[in-house]
This record gives sequence, structure tokens and C-alpha cells, in this order.
Amino acid sequence: MNCKKCGNKLEDGAKFCNKCGEKVVTGSTAISVERTKRKSTFISVISVIVSILAIGVGRYLTQGISSSSISNTSKAELISETVRQTKASMPLPYHTDELTTLTDITAEPGAIRYHYTLTGADTSSLSNAYLKNYLGTSLCQNSDTKSLLNRDINMEYSYVVSETGQSYFASFSKADCL
Repeated sequence: MNCKKCGNKLEDGAKFCNKCGEKVVTGSTAISVERTKRKSTFISVISVIVSILAIGVGRYLTQGISSSSISNTSKAELISETVRQTKASMPLPYHTDELTTLTDITAEPGAIRYHYTLTGADTSSLSNAYLKNYLGTSLCQNSDTKSLLNRDINMEYSYVVSETGQSYFASFSKADCL
């Protein structure tokens, strides 16, 4: 094998080129670097999704609705109205980035559910627990989302991988953000 920088012939098992000092990238190192890049991209995608959702919920909650009218509104009505307002603030399907599409937002019994499709994403390290842990950090820091959670309205996130049909799901309640 030759050094990719200077072309010098490398000894078997060398970690650095003995001529120019360039780090030797083997096949497994290259794969590891690519997986790290894909995982980083996926984490960025999730961050964008949480931000977009927070903006949509924030728009609804800040549209001049007084706290007295919210307290007189049933939980089911508040869920339905929040879904309606959030959908009105962004056309669906909404492409959050090149990998993720928000396909629907639905009112569920006691919850607001966001439905996503992932296309071309490396989901080899993704799990429901990882998704919940990662989303929870941003979700619980958003005051508008916490306001809904404090009214016992859960937030649910459903992801389907378009190529495999594999699905992931995370649900958040007030107890998750204490």
C-alpha cells in the first residue's frame, strides 16, 4: 500500500508514513470515519427537527391566546387546536433536510404525534432509547413544549425508514422533563 499524500511505499501495519508523516487510513478506519460522519449528520437532522417543532408549537402558544382561555379548554381541544395551528404554519410534507421529511402531525388521545420518514439515513446505531435520550435534552429545554407537557399533553415522535420500513418511536410526558 502507498501513502495517499506522497505516494511512498508503506510498511505493513504502518500507522503513519515514514516519509511525510501522513496518517495511514486503512479500509476499517475509513469505514469508521464514514459511520461517524453519518451519525453526526443524523444527530444534526434530529436537532433541526426538534427546533422546527418547537417553533411551530411556539407560534401556536404565542398567538394571543390568554391563559384563562387555555385553562377553560379541554385537553382534547387543546391538542386538536395545536395540531391544526402547527400544520397551518408549515406545509406537509415538510422536508426538514435531505434525509428527513415530516409527513404528518396528528392529534392522539392525550398526545400530539409527529410522523417522520427517513430516507438514505444510516440508522445502524439508532434505537428507540437513543432517540428518546437525544430528543429529550432539547425537548425539555423548550418552554413552549414544556408548557404542553405540564398540561399532561404528551409529545410523540414516530420515524419510519423508507428503505427498510423499520420504525422508531419516542414518547415524552411531563415526568420525562422533571
